[in-house]
Amino acid sequence: MKVLLDSDGASVREITQEVCQKFNIPLYLVKNYTQDFNVFYGNIINVDISKEAADLWIVNNAKKGDVVITNDKGLSSMALAKEVFVLDFSGKIIDDENILNFLEKRHLSRVLRRDGIYSKIPKRKCEEDIKFKEVLTNLLRRMNMYKFYISSLCPDCPPAIELVKEKNLDVETIDITASMKNLKEFLNHRDNQEAFDVIVENNYVGIPCLYKDGRYFFFDYDIDDFLKGE
Repeated sequence: MKVLLDSDGASVREITQEVCQKFNIPLYLVKNYTQDFNVFYGNIINVDISKEAADLWIVNNAKKGDVVITNDKGLSSMALAKEVFVLDFSGKIIDDENILNFLEKRHLSRVLRRDGIYSKIPKRKCEEDIKFKEVLTNLLRRMNMYKFYISSLCPDCPPAIELVKEKNLDVETIDITASMKNLKEFLNHRDNQEAFDVIVENNYVGIPCLYKDGRYFFFDYDIDDFLKGE
C-alpha cells in the first residue's frame, strides 16, 4: 500500500507527510517540475508541465488498495477504476456512490466559467485541516491493520485468538459466521486467491487466517516467521 498525493497547489502536503510518516507508509508527491517545495517525508515525483501529466502518472502507478489524494474529480474518477481509496483535500471520501454528483458539479462550474460566471473560492479553514487529518489518520490506521478472519463456531480459532493477543497485533477481527457481509468478504479471498488453492482442494474452510497486503497466514507455521516477512 502507498499514498499518492496530487501535489500541485495541494493545501494538505504537510499533513499528508505527517500522517504517512506516523504509519511508515510510502508517500509519493506528484507535481509538475515548475513547482518548488521541500518535503520531510516521502518521494517527490516531477512530471511534465502538461495539464494531464500528473494525473496520468498517478493513474498508471496506482494499484488496488492504494490511497489517492486529490481535489481533481476527473482524476478521482479514473483512480476509482483502479480500485483505490480516494480522498479530497477537505477530507471527503470519494467513492462510486458520490463521484457522479461531484462530476456533475464540476461540469456545471465549467459551463458557468465559460459564460463568464466565476464562483469565489473560500479561504481554507482550520477546521478543514483538522477533518482531513482525522479522516486520513483513521483510513490509514484501518488499512494498516491485519484482517483476522475467524468464526465463533470454529474450534481452531480460540488458540489463534490468544496468539494474536500475545503478539499484540493490531487487527480487525472478522467473524465470518456473524453476518452475510463478513462471509462474502472472506469468500472473495478464498475463491479468488492462489493462497487458498490447497485449502480448497482439501475441503478446508481456511480459518483462522491473518491477511495484510496480499499475504495470508493460516497459523500452520511459526507466526514470527510470517511477521518477519513484512
